[in-house]
Amino acid sequence: MFYIKLALNNLRKNHRAYLPFLISMIFLVVVTTMTQVIVNNPGMRTLPDSQTAMMMFNLGNIILLIFAVIFSIYTNSFLLKQRKKEIGLYNVLGLGKRELYILMFWENLFSFVLVLIVGIISGIIFGRLGFLILKKMLGIGEAFEFTLALDGTVMVGLFYAMVFLLLFIINCLQISRTNPIQLLYGSKSGEKEPKSRWILSIIGGICLAAGYIIAVKIESPIEALTYFFVAIILVIIGTYSLFISGSITLLKQLKKRKSYYYQPNHFISVSNMIYRMKQNAAGLASICILSTMVIVTLTTTGSLYFGQQNMVDSRYTHDISVSSNLPVTEMEESALATAEEQGVTLENMQILEMSQQFSFVRQEDQQFKLVHEPTMDDLSSIVLLSFTTLDEYNRLTNKQEQLTDDEIIVFEQSGDMPDKTVTMENQKFRIKEKLTEFIGLRKQTDMAGAYIVILKDQAVLNRLLDQWLTTPEQEAELRAPTYSMDFDIATSPEERIAFADVLEQRFAQQFEAGTYQMKSKDKYARDNRTFTSGFLFLGAIFGVTFTLATALIIYYKQVSEGMDDQERFEILQKVGMSHRDVKKVIHKQVLMVFLFPLIVAVIHLAFAFRIICKLLIMFGLMNWHITLVVALVVVLIFAILYFLVYQLTARSYYQIVERDHQ
Repeated sequence: MFYIKLALNNLRKNHRAYLPFLISMIFLVVVTTMTQVIVNNPGMRTLPDSQTAMMMFNLGNIILLIFAVIFSIYTNSFLLKQRKKEIGLYNVLGLGKRELYILMFWENLFSFVLVLIVGIISGIIFGRLGFLILKKMLGIGEAFEFTLALDGTVMVGLFYAMVFLLLFIINCLQISRTNPIQLLYGSKSGEKEPKSRWILSIIGGICLAAGYIIAVKIESPIEALTYFFVAIILVIIGTYSLFISGSITLLKQLKKRKSYYYQPNHFISVSNMIYRMKQNAAGLASICILSTMVIVTLTTTGSLYFGQQNMVDSRYTHDISVSSNLPVTEMEESALATAEEQGVTLENMQILEMSQQFSFVRQEDQQFKLVHEPTMDDLSSIVLLSFTTLDEYNRLTNKQEQLTDDEIIVFEQSGDMPDKTVTMENQKFRIKEKLTEFIGLRKQTDMAGAYIVILKDQAVLNRLLDQWLTTPEQEAELRAPTYSMDFDIATSPEERIAFADVLEQRFAQQFEAGTYQMKSKDKYARDNRTFTSGFLFLGAIFGVTFTLATALIIYYKQVSEGMDDQERFEILQKVGMSHRDVKKVIHKQVLMVFLFPLIVAVIHLAFAFRIICKLLIMFGLMNWHITLVVALVVVLIFAILYFLVYQLTARSYYQIVERDHQ
């Protein structure tokens, strides 16, 4: 009973140390409960493309659980540091290590019960709110209902029971390895003034520069996907190295400038920052990386959500698109008959005959070398060519163009052809014209260069195929042409989806599977909305979680350092430093902590912007202007929240270090 009362008394009286820890743990439980409530909701399985949505939410849930463990250990370390003097005092007064373990057990148990009850109740409430927001974003009807599954809340309880058990073990290990004197002065154990480490600074600069160069030099989405994580690792290593070593070097250079250093405000700020710079730098680097994660995550997910229409328009020029290895005459008749039965009108129908798509590698001399089986090394320079005849082009455009045997007309669906001539597998052609559009297709950026080449006639195409197809397997696979049929439907999106379902069923009955492929613009738009809305919802959860983590790290750092600096500021005030000067020094010091990580995070985003845009191309988002606007809005909102954290942090730090002058 004695330990229970003592534990409750400690929780009540040490609210300054315990409250941020409890708030952070409650928030983690709330976020985890929210995701569990949503993931385990039966309504999630009724979504269009529900497998993709469930996969995203399950992956996001795993990331959040890993983050919760790491951040719990991080916040617990700050709490333990602030309580070392108190624990050491108990040890001196007669409580042995065993008794301290019992005390820590009851404190952990009460903290766990409080965190779990408040967190789960709040998580269910916010889960309901989040479910309604997600439902609104998805545009789903009444069939998507909220149902509370107990499995998720039980899992949350078991998970955080293990987390608190882990924290208890860590605390006991810390106590077992220290003696009472170390515990008494553990909270005051600063670090020796660190030395400038030029080698680490150089390594950090090289890593950061390499990461930036990779991000800037990326040309294709395939390269972006390949090198994205390499660039991230290099930037993280470079950030930590430069914060730890570069910041020390900068402060020491400021210290050498006597005109700057020997001023009351600068003297206190610079000397304080140098004294514990190794610890500060690691914390600042963590803040910078977390800030970058928030900005990049919300920029990416926000761009996908607000760029939905651009993604649809870039992929589809017609409501229904059908491609087939067989002539589409029967498919055309079936589509017209189905339209008559359904009472809808088909418009802008276009049928095009083209060759199969051939893969070429663009060489340094701008020659295109045919490759039937591209390797991973070829992906960065691969181009895709499809061929059609001038008769097909003139028929569909009602033009009367003329070409010679060595002339071509090119539509650059993505990428850029040479301006005047192109050599394809030792066959040189003069480019007579470059088209800005082709049979309704628009020029766009894609994962590889893609071109439609218009030749004089079928005889020229056959001559090329005779040279390129050298084996029976290649003849069988690539000699036959392909056909495409595209048309619009004059009705509402819902009726277009219904028509597409009926037509797809009829095609499945009439034609062999694998001989055709049918795509619906409205179905893609519906499924894409599910994907991007779920992605944005997860991004918002991650953004809020990482933002709170950033705020708490800043707060813990300032409170911890404020307790360390309290005696120093008391001495300075005793020798004549005014309250106004103290407050000015504090704001300057905290402002340094505040601004530096944010500025570096924005620089990281600026260099990462190109690679983000390239990755978004893989999702179909071609308009980088959307990404730029979203990025600017995200940075502005995050900076405002960050500034509010700065104001609160400076006030808390000032209240700790400023002695009562009454």
